This record gives sequence, structure tokens and C-alpha cells, in this order.
Amino acid sequence: DIRQTLTDLRNSDVDVVTFGQYLQPSRRHLPVKEYVTPEKYDEWQKEAEGMGFKYVASGPLVRSSYKAGEFFLKNLVNQQRAAEEKVVA
Repeated sequence: DIRQTLTDLRNSDVDVVTFGQYLQPSRRHLPVKEYVTPEKYDEWQKEAEGMGFKYVASGPLVRSSYKAGEFFLKNLVNQQRAAEEKVVA
């Protein structure tokens, strides 16, 4: 399901994706069904980056608004600077 969702997102020109873990805020909320390991987050990050996402935030404490815009813009500026330096060199 995740792989297909990533494919659909890239096909729609989405450049930023985040992966995070639901954490039960209190006993009144739904329990956590499964804890996803940090290694699994690393795997999904590598896969998403390999598919061409320009920014991927992946980890158990990441949230969809987890500085995504800030990191995306910073990464985009760094990529543009690197490209310009290659042209000059």
C-alpha cells in the first residue's frame, strides 16, 4: 500500500512526503497497533528518495507538518546552488 501511494504521489508531481508513527496521546485514544522500527523508516526514506521526492522526513516522531516547508525550501535552494557551482566550475 505504501509503495503504491508513493507511486501515485510522484505521478501527481508531489515533491514532499513524510512518514510518522501514531502515538497514543492518552488511554482514551486508540492504542498503537504496531511500533514501526527506525530501520523501517530509513528504508521508506531511501525508497521515496529513489523515486524522486525532493524532500522526505521519516521517523517515529515526524508529523506531516514537521517543518516540511522549511526543509523543502532549504533543500531546494541548496540543490540550486550546487547546480550553479557545477556550471561555474
